[in-house]
Amino acid sequence: MMFRILGLVASLFICSAQSAWPEKPIKVLIGYAPGGSTDVVGRLIAPHLQQKLGQPIVIENKPGGAGDFAAEMMLQQPADGYTLMLTTVAVHAINPGLYKSQKFHPIADFTPVALVCSYPMILIGSPQTTFKTMAELKDLAAKQPTFYSSSGVGSPGHLSGELLVRGINANITHVPYKGGSPSVLAVMSGEAQLNFATLPAVTPQIRGNKVRAIGLASKERNPAVPDVPTMIELGLPEFDVGTWTGFVGPKGLPQEVVTKLNAAVAAVLADPVVRQRLVDEGAEIRTMSPADFGAFMRAENVRWVKVVRDAGITPQ
Repeated sequence: MMFRILGLVASLFICSAQSAWPEKPIKVLIGYAPGGSTDVVGRLIAPHLQQKLGQPIVIENKPGGAGDFAAEMMLQQPADGYTLMLTTVAVHAINPGLYKSQKFHPIADFTPVALVCSYPMILIGSPQTTFKTMAELKDLAAKQPTFYSSSGVGSPGHLSGELLVRGINANITHVPYKGGSPSVLAVMSGEAQLNFATLPAVTPQIRGNKVRAIGLASKERNPAVPDVPTMIELGLPEFDVGTWTGFVGPKGLPQEVVTKLNAAVAAVLADPVVRQRLVDEGAEIRTMSPADFGAFMRAENVRWVKVVRDAGITPQ
């Protein structure tokens, strides 16, 4: 009887502790340098999420391994809801196809919490570039050394660039940088001629004429840059490459924490101001239940592992 009472008390204590979440600041890891699309989205919604949850949201950028480094750091922390990650397609779907092994299982070691948004990749060029078609780009690459920058080996930008190179059979060299912002700066300065970036990360530079928007890697044009044609329009059939971002926690995250956080994220994304800011940046808002987000992650894993392996893309 005494053990039963003690067990009941312990259960009540655990339930009480979970229902009180959050009681202290929540750390959100981002596996990319400041200024990239995931960072832009995270810092946009963090103040609003902080209001909903009543605790500070502390964003920490931990670039490395195309997002894997931040995932490794998060998975070393307790599954209590105080260390989360704003993750991307790279960690759970692209990297598993690129690397022979990761230090974690891309699906089983995570608790899906809330999808935030998706956005297309966009091919940008330095202001000096003048080609208008993929055939002209191929001719340019045949005449002079041509480079495309990316945020790192195995990043969506790297994958998109390799698909471009193979699609037009051109001699264009990949130059990885440590983060999205440095790779875009390389294009702005002319150090690299091309870059595939996520649209939210480069809309200010496009509108400021600091880079040249060439083509969207999506099936349809985007209202944030309505005059930019798709890569399909430019002569590359089925060139549809995008990415997404969402909140995950370590495996074993308490269900009540998951439910609260999912509801808070949904409420933030329902805010007209937040929605308009994201749309203006080129993002497509996507809300899902935790279960649906988990199913989505699994489907993306199957899809992109196949794309990477079929294309023969390997780490450089």
